[in-house]
Amino acid sequence: MYIVPTKLQGKWYSMDKNRRTHSKDTNQLRKIEFGTHTLTTEDHQYEIHILDKEYFEKHQQFSNDYLNDTHTWVKVFNNTEALKGVNYITLIGWTAKDEHQASYGYTILDRHPVVILASGQGKLTDQVYWKTPDLAKKHQDQNFDKLITKAENN
Repeated sequence: MYIVPTKLQGKWYSMDKNRRTHSKDTNQLRKIEFGTHTLTTEDHQYEIHILDKEYFEKHQQFSNDYLNDTHTWVKVFNNTEALKGVNYITLIGWTAKDEHQASYGYTILDRHPVVILASGQGKLTDQVYWKTPDLAKKHQDQNFDKLITKAENN
């Protein structure tokens, strides 16, 4: 199992309207929590595992039992290059292809620790998570230089 960096561990809150990804979901407090080996979202808990490349090279097809046993697993990749000064870990479903990925980066914004949720290989910012609901409300949908917006990737 992967050990989540200490800086990411704990509860995080976001009030972003998710306008960056054009979602209809608005003004809703979201919570995520990183444990030592897990990520819990509002509707799932995932176990974070390190990819055994040899296993996947040897097994291109997975049995239904294997898929059932690992459906809550995600594989992790540590990004080696920082983007706008933020280092990310990227999570992908255990047996999924790389195009369905979510990345989580830790940084400081407005003198507070945050976790940035970004999607895709371009790391487009979806949400910014803060340590308290009050900070999430205060900074709702606020833009910062460290966030990667859709306009930058066009």
